[in-house]
Amino acid sequence: MNLLKLITFDFMNIVRNPVLVIANTAFPFVLILVMGFVTNNSFGAGGVSSFDYYTVNMMIFAAALIAMTASNTFMEEKVKKANIRIVYAPVSTSSIYLSKILSTWTFSIIMYSVNVLLAQTVFHLNVGGQNLPYVMLLLYVFLFFGCCFGTMFCCLFKNEEQANGIMQIPIAFFVFFGGVFFGIHRFGDTVNHISLLSPVKWVTECSFRLIYDQDVSMLLPVMTGLFLASIICIAVSHVVCKPEGYVC
Repeated sequence: MNLLKLITFDFMNIVRNPVLVIANTAFPFVLILVMGFVTNNSFGAGGVSSFDYYTVNMMIFAAALIAMTASNTFMEEKVKKANIRIVYAPVSTSSIYLSKILSTWTFSIIMYSVNVLLAQTVFHLNVGGQNLPYVMLLLYVFLFFGCCFGTMFCCLFKNEEQANGIMQIPIAFFVFFGGVFFGIHRFGDTVNHISLLSPVKWVTECSFRLIYDQDVSMLLPVMTGLFLASIICIAVSHVVCKPEGYVC
C-alpha cells in the first residue's frame, strides 16, 4: 500500500464525515455573520466594514482549527479499526503520519479555496482583491502548519481526546495573542511582544498588509516561519510515532 493510496483512503474518511465538512465550510461564515453584525457600528471609517475585517480574521481562526481535523483523521474511533490493516501492511511508519498530514491538507485546501472564493465573488467581501493569490498561498501554508501541528499531538499522546484536550491550550494561546476577535495592542507592550510567538498573529498581520496596504514584505518571512514550524512538527512526529500506539 503506497503513500498515495493511504492519502486517498484518509481523504475519503474526512469527506464522509459531515461534521468535519460543515466545520470547514459553514462554520467560518457563521462566525463572520455573527461577529460582523455585532461589531457593525464600530466600523465605517477607512472603507473597511466589520464584515470585511472579520472575514479575514474568522477564516484564519477557522483555519487554525484544522489541527482538530487532522487529529480526527488520525485517531477518530470510527477510522481506527479500519486503519489497523495499515499498520500491518508493508508501509513505513512515516507513511502513516504523512498520509494524515497530506490528506487533511488536501481537504483543507479544497474547502478554504471554496470559502475564500465565495466570500470574494458571491458575498463581495474583501479577502484579497488583486493580492488574492498571495493571501490564498499564505492560507495554504498556514493550513499545512495546522495539519502538521495536529498530527504531532496525536503522535505524542496516541489518543484523540487527550491530544485534542491538550492541543486546545496552545491553539487558544495562538488565537488570543493573534487578535482575531479583538485587538490586543491595547494591553501594552508586554502582550504585544508575547503575541509575536503566535503564528496566527503572523498570518493576520501579513494578510491585512497584503489586502489593504499592498505590502508583500511580510509574506516570505511568515511563510518561511510556518514552514520551519511545520518541519519541526514533522520531525517530532517521526521520532515519537509508534504504529502499535496508533491502533491501541
